[in-house]
Amino acid sequence: MFCDLKPRKSFYFCNQTQCAHMILKRISILNYKNLEQVELNFSAKLNCFFGQNGMGKTNLLDAVYFLSFCKSAGNPIDSQNIRHEQDFFVIQGFYEAMDGTPEEIYCGMKRRSKKQFKRNKKEYSRLSDHIGFIPLVMVSPADSELIAGGSDERRRFMDVVISQYDKEYLDALIRYNKALVQRNTLLKSEQPIEEELFLVWEEMMAQAGEVVFRKREAFISEFIPTFRRIRSKWD
Repeated sequence: MFCDLKPRKSFYFCNQTQCAHMILKRISILNYKNLEQVELNFSAKLNCFFGQNGMGKTNLLDAVYFLSFCKSAGNPIDSQNIRHEQDFFVIQGFYEAMDGTPEEIYCGMKRRSKKQFKRNKKEYSRLSDHIGFIPLVMVSPADSELIAGGSDERRRFMDVVISQYDKEYLDALIRYNKALVQRNTLLKSEQPIEEELFLVWEEMMAQAGEVVFRKREAFISEFIPTFRRIRSKWD
């Protein structure tokens, strides 16, 4: 577990559901956001970082997040995460499974180039294949938006959690979002579009959307007994 200690703002990361299956032993960072070069070894238990604002504590934790989700928690535009006046960034994480098996995760990004993601020096053909390999839980002050914010935040929370343990959900979510983009592009087109094209994308959205809805419904239902137990204490 990692936490960033600063007044009124903390981030906690757990490298696996129940904090057990994969331990981040060491991280190497080069030119990521404001971090020029970082080499750190971690405890298998609790790690705390403290210091003045702007020193890079949150960016360090964001690099840990990147190794699990193939993207930044705060800025999904990869090229903007490269350190100012530099041409690339590299993040490497060295993990250990419960059986002692070492795992190395590498991410490299050059400006105007596609980012590379590798597991044990073998590049992924699809980034989605990596999601869930290193499950990670992030807790931050922004989570208050799950209650105070709109439904988009709640759907995003479910997407992040469910996608890590359910590949069928992740694949359906990707298919749905791709079909949605294509459908919306047709709607914005100023040229006449054949109705059959709309029907193709609508059908893809319906099929993938049914899977996404069913998985989300099952996810929420697991919390109902907990919600009822908490509410009963206030009745």
